Amino acid sequence: MQKKNVAVIIAGIIVCCMLAVSGYAEDEQQKIQPELALKTPPELIRLHYLGGISPADVTVKAGTTVIWMNDSRAPVQLQFQGQQVTMACKSPVNFVIDENGSFISNLIPQGSVASLCFVEKGTYDYVFRKGSTGATYERRDTVREFKGKITVE
Repeated sequence: MQKKNVAVIIAGIIVCCMLAVSGYAEDEQQKIQPELALKTPPELIRLHYLGGISPADVTVKAGTTVIWMNDSRAPVQLQFQGQQVTMACKSPVNFVIDENGSFISNLIPQGSVASLCFVEKGTYDYVFRKGSTGATYERRDTVREFKGKITVE
């Protein structure tokens, strides 16, 4: 009898989790378009500690998820400059919507990823900023920036 109760509880938890995942605020539902997801393979961009972004310029089709891998030795943050990303086709990873309605990344820890599925055609310039690793030989106020570009056709 207890096994049956446990199964019912687990099923309830799964249903609640599914409802929570699908329960975006109404304004965010307009920004995320799942019907475009998984139509094209993802594009991987590496953020390097010594050399910047590889590749720095990427051309993708609408509906492509771009994944940024933080290969640097410090947390980094991505920010779009100029044309902003205001729509995505599935749940972004390590991105939030700022007060202007545009996507901006959280701090992406070393060895982690951020991803964003591009919907709108255009050219999206971005900068990735890397702060100090905290090592004693580095100046703590040193911030390096590297620029990249995503072109969505």
